[in-house]
Amino acid sequence: MSLNEVTVAFGGLTALEDVSVAVDSGEVVGVIGPNGAGKTTLFNVACGFVRPRSGHILWEGKPLSNHKPHQLASLGISRTLQGVGLWPRLTVLENVIAGLHVAAKADFGSALLGLPRSSRDERRLSQRARDALEKLGVAEWAGRLPGELPYGVQKRVSLARALAGEPRLLLLDEPASGL
Repeated sequence: MSLNEVTVAFGGLTALEDVSVAVDSGEVVGVIGPNGAGKTTLFNVACGFVRPRSGHILWEGKPLSNHKPHQLASLGISRTLQGVGLWPRLTVLENVIAGLHVAAKADFGSALLGLPRSSRDERRLSQRARDALEKLGVAEWAGRLPGELPYGVQKRVSLARALAGEPRLLLLDEPASGL
């Protein structure tokens, strides 16, 4: 992914001015700076939460513009938020499964009718989510609600949700906060 000469302003405040950054396959890049430096704004531009005033974004060599945040997973992009961003009324396992929506093969009709294809797909996604939780050492919390967990465990669940979809680009916003 590359962001080229991106400028973002909120009213009279310029959060990013002519920022360019590129991340190649297999590369790990860190963005550091003090609070208010624009790190999260940079991620939000890459993810479509914020539209830049100027500049352009390329993903896999093609322009990425007017994309919506919910389209990221299907593009192979996943991210975590500064906070945990977990749904409070879903269990840990359900939160991770929700991050796998693009990996689902069964359609709405199959699920509504309880067809075998839907049940197989649900089991497959559930196992994939459990595997992600296991890799991050939080599988024991799978049946619990996020609000019942220590903050550090919630952060790992959020990371499990991001990783479960096997993204080609993973954006981690404040990954170590609270750990």
